[in-house]
Parts: sequence; C-alpha cells; structure tokens
Amino acid sequence: MIDNLSLYRIFIEVAKSGSISSAAKRLFVTQPAVSNGVAQLESALGTMLFFRTSRGINLTPEGELLYGYISSAFNYIEAGEDKLRDINGLNSGVLRIGASDMTLEFFLIDYIERFNEDYPKIKLSITNNSTSATLKALRNGQIDFCVISEPAELESDVEAIPVRTINDILVCSNNAKFDGLFRDGEAAELSRLADYPLIMLDHGTSTRKYIEAHFRSSGVPDLEPSIELAQNDLVLQFALRGIGAAFIVDDFARPYLESGELRKVKLNKPVPPRQFLLTRLKKIPLSAAPKKFISGILFDVKANEGESETNA
Repeated sequence: MIDNLSLYRIFIEVAKSGSISSAAKRLFVTQPAVSNGVAQLESALGTMLFFRTSRGINLTPEGELLYGYISSAFNYIEAGEDKLRDINGLNSGVLRIGASDMTLEFFLIDYIERFNEDYPKIKLSITNNSTSATLKALRNGQIDFCVISEPAELESDVEAIPVRTINDILVCSNNAKFDGLFRDGEAAELSRLADYPLIMLDHGTSTRKYIEAHFRSSGVPDLEPSIELAQNDLVLQFALRGIGAAFIVDDFARPYLESGELRKVKLNKPVPPRQFLLTRLKKIPLSAAPKKFISGILFDVKANEGESETNA
C-alpha cells in the first residue's frame, strides 16, 4: 500500500474535476504539485490513470477501477471524522440519508422535518434515487442508511427493518372505456387487464418488479403496458387524464379517490402489501446523528406495533 495518502487525495480531485488547474485550486496547491502527485502515483502503481483530451483529463479504465475503491475509502474516512466531531453531542456533523421518491414523500419527510427542528446544527444530505442506486450508495459509504421499498436484493451484511406497510392498487379515471372493469360489481380478473391500456413504472423499479412477480405467481403472463413512465407523479397524471389504468401505491392516489376523480379497481387477486425497509450496513458503526434519527423511527414502529396488538 502506498504510504502517502495525499497522492490519493490529488487523484480524487483530478478525477472529479477533470482538470489539473481545478484540482490545484481545490487543494490549495500549485499545478506542478498536482501534476507531480499524479506522476508519482502512476509510477508507484505501474499504470496510467489519466489520459488527456481536448476537453480535459479523463480516467483510463484502470483509473476508473481505482477511483471506485478510493472514493469509497475516503467516504468512510470522512464518516469517521464526522463521528469524532459529534461525539460530545449533536452540535455538528452530517446526516446522510438515501431514499426513493416514494419513501421520502410518504415516510421520511416528517422525520426529517422533526429532526431538523430539534438539531438544526446537523447538516442534512438527502440522496434521492432508485432502490438499486440507493443500495449502491449505501455500500460505497456515501450514505449512513436508507429507506427503500420491497422488493430489494440485499446481501448478508445488510440489515433491513420493516418500518411501514404500503399497498399497490389499480386505479382509473371515470372514462367510460374502463367501465368493463366494474361489471356487475364483481372483482376484475387479472387476465382481463390485457384488454385495457395500462400505465406502469419503468422496468427495473422495485414497484414494477413486485407487481410483475405477483402476476407470475397468479399464473398470469407479464403485462405489456401501453405506457411506461419513470415517476409515480407522472403515472398519476396520466391516469387522471384517462389515458390508461395505472398501478400505483395507494398513498399517491388517495386524495383523488376521495374526490372521485379516480376509481379503485377491485381485483380478484389484489397485489399483496409490501414494506418500506430501513436499511444499513451491519458492521459499520453509526455516528450520533444517524443513530438518533433511526432511534426515533424505531420508537414509532414499536409504538405502532404495541397499539396494533392492543386493538387486536
């Protein structure tokens, strides 16, 4: 291992900025010092890490490989520094949270608001992305924890705690072309949905995977939606305009179901409920800020479980 970690800091800054001069400004050193640092690192590793183009400096394939490891290492170092800085209290530090649009809007935002009011000196860094990208950020040390939705492919070193139940439903507008889905008040068979225009989220999203898995387990071939969209908000807007029937989490549709702008389609085999999962790496200790944030969530989860048992 190379003893001089400053060479890796130079490497990281040049890779981020794509420029020797920009890296020098960020590091408060001269351009020759940066160039010399890159040369030393390449010499020590026995490979070229950058190549020049008319637009600046780019990573070689070997440089890309090294960057993935080194950037993760520096993220963990910074997390360790944050832990030491806030060890005497929640007066400094950073809370780094990963979430999807859905988990952020319908679960995390209330906790974030409450935490910010209680601990205003803690900097909040919210990464909003897909489930797969969020889990990658967790593994790379870019976030402290995340809240994702099922289904999720989790490795053995990841802890996942269910914190909220959600339901996927089928909705449509009052357009007459959907009246057949409500025939005689009976539940619509899944196979009949092939006769109607459907709107769904893109392939690769956790919601799409979950609904398609339900269809397969029900003996129905995968659906071919008429329209695929990247965001739940767009799915909802298309459904409101009668362009198609849409699978969407009930939280998104509730105001429009209550106003009568949308109708909920009763299915003979409803999509089973699934969970939001609070997810973190088992072996990575949390600093005070994320530990405090998570404790608030888990307190509410246990309180709700106790209330449910009492009501039962």
